[in-house]
Amino acid sequence: MEQDVIDYIEQIKRESDYFGKTKLINFLIHQKHIRVKDLANSLGMKPSYLCHIMRLNKLSEIIMDGYYSKLISMSHLFVISLLQSQTDIMDIYEIVLRDNLTVLQTEELVRGKLHGVTSEGEYIQDEKIKKAQLILKDRFAADTKVTQTRTKTKLLIEWKGSRADRKQGVERFLRMIGSQPEKDLG
Repeated sequence: MEQDVIDYIEQIKRESDYFGKTKLINFLIHQKHIRVKDLANSLGMKPSYLCHIMRLNKLSEIIMDGYYSKLISMSHLFVISLLQSQTDIMDIYEIVLRDNLTVLQTEELVRGKLHGVTSEGEYIQDEKIKKAQLILKDRFAADTKVTQTRTKTKLLIEWKGSRADRKQGVERFLRMIGSQPEKDLG
C-alpha cells in the first residue's frame, strides 16, 4: 500500500467525527480505488460497518446540522441513511424531530418505507408452532423450522429419506393443504 494511503487510513482511525471519516473513506474508495474489504481490514472493522459509515455521505447538510446541534443521534442517522431518495430521507428526518422518535421507532418507520411492512400484530405463539411441527412430523414425516422476524415469517419443511419416501410425503402434504379449509391450530 502506498504511503499516502496509509496516512489516510491513520487519519481515519484518529478522526472522531463520523462525517469526517465518511469523506476520507469515500476518497480512498473512489479516488484511490481501495476495495471496501481491504480498507475495512486495514481499519479493523467489518466491511458492512464501513458501508454503514459510507452511507452517511448521502445525508444533506441540514441533517448533519441536526446531528451537530444534538437534535438527532448518530444511531438515528445510520437508520435514516438506509433510505434511497432524498425526499424520503428528509420526510423521515422531519418526523423524527417533530415526534421525538427513538431509534427503534425510526427503524420501524424506515422499514415501512423500504419494505412496506409494519410491526403491528404479534408473533405466532411458540405453542402453536410446536403443535404444528408435531402434526407435520406425525402425519408427513417432515421436519420443520419456523423463523419469525419483524418483516417476515419463514416456514421450512424438510423431508428426509429415499427419493420415493420424500416424494410421497410431499405429495401427501400438498394434497392435504389443497383440500383443507383454513383452521386455527390454537
